Amino acid sequence: MHCGLCLPHCPTYAWHQVEGDSPRGRLTLMQGLAQGRLEPQSSRLREHLEGCLGCRSCESVCPARVPFGALMDRAREVLAEHPPAPRSTTAGLRQTLQTTALRHGALRGLGGMAARAARKTGIQRWLRPGQPLWRTLDHTRASLAPAPRLSDTVAPDHADALLFTGCMDRFFTGPDLEAALTVLNGLGFRVAVPRGQVCCGALDQHAGRPSAAHALQDRNQEALSGTVPVIALDSGCEATLREIPEGSLGRRSVSLTRFLNEHLSAEPAAPAWIDTPVRVALHLPCTLRNVTREAQELTASLQRLPGVTLAAVADAPNCCGAGGTAMLTLPEMADGLGAATLDALTADVPDVIVSANVGCSVHLRALAEDRGAPQILSPARFLASRMGPSASRT
Repeated sequence: MHCGLCLPHCPTYAWHQVEGDSPRGRLTLMQGLAQGRLEPQSSRLREHLEGCLGCRSCESVCPARVPFGALMDRAREVLAEHPPAPRSTTAGLRQTLQTTALRHGALRGLGGMAARAARKTGIQRWLRPGQPLWRTLDHTRASLAPAPRLSDTVAPDHADALLFTGCMDRFFTGPDLEAALTVLNGLGFRVAVPRGQVCCGALDQHAGRPSAAHALQDRNQEALSGTVPVIALDSGCEATLREIPEGSLGRRSVSLTRFLNEHLSAEPAAPAWIDTPVRVALHLPCTLRNVTREAQELTASLQRLPGVTLAAVADAPNCCGAGGTAMLTLPEMADGLGAATLDALTADVPDVIVSANVGCSVHLRALAEDRGAPQILSPARFLASRMGPSASRT
């Protein structure tokens, strides 16, 4: 399929204005790769295919329903099977550590402690700007948070829902997880946080390592077994969980706002929420718009809260540039798209920005540090901030 209707919706094509960085161009390159006409070690080929942000905006407008995301994952699998030579020892060690950390919370905990220590000591000042480690430390410091202390309210067998913790809990999402439990418990829901959970598999899946991704998915299928909904706070995690083909985990995975919409009455009782006026700019991540298709549900969830006014957001790019790890590996494009996104989000002078994706939030917070932009919160943290003293299920 090469009609090109997707080109105006592709953020990388809009940025580079190069056919190889469009969905149509990348499909042509994938064909050449699959047919053996293009070498997987080609630096130009890899630049175009690895430069895709995975926003899947092209899928949402494609009249032929081309599964671009799955095709890109397969193409990157081929690239991963044929790494360019010589491959640096540092890159191999970094991948091994990442793969191990996604499976073991203790190692992620050590990584989180090291990152927070680096922020406090300002160690990035001693690194050369532009180096991968410098970029990582500098770009994530505004979002680093202590690991959460989560308490079950009930055993998994008697829960109304299970909470998926993901792999960023030791780095960024601890406050989000704690806030989600505050909201759910405050509204009377019994929530379990099963042990043995691991990364959703998105990082491995989109980096061309499907076997590693499937191993993580199998671990989560076992840890999150049952019949009740599984609440994922990050839209990227939810999108990945929902596309697991085997078992029931994919069908049971929901966002926090979708869960509340389905289980609460249309008009919550006044004591459940404070009504202090607040203007909210709502950031709708790519995974929310193009994969889970829950943009309207998130919007409706905030609109129904007393005192909340949604600020106008117009002319934002289709992707903020975070793109998983693209905010670290493709800094020029990522920062350009992120700055344009922040301009759109702050144009109507909101009091707070709400984003349902942890990667987007990390990226936007880093760019907002010197701009005087408002606080950027997850839906869980925003909802927790609006809870009244006597919330109860309605």
